[in-house]
Amino acid sequence: MQIDNQPKSDEFYTNCMRYFEALRKTGKQDFGFEDEFFYTMPAMSEKIVSEQ
Repeated sequence: MQIDNQPKSDEFYTNCMRYFEALRKTGKQDFGFEDEFFYTMPAMSEKIVSEQ
């Protein structure tokens, strides 16, 4: 049985973009989170594409 993870992936991506935007507006950076995000997103995207 395949579970549709697209809504969760969309929500995660949206929340990350909001977080990055909040950081930019305040002039702050979160290098640890950025590293994890940009390392994880290609793998998540590949998994989503391969499940379709």
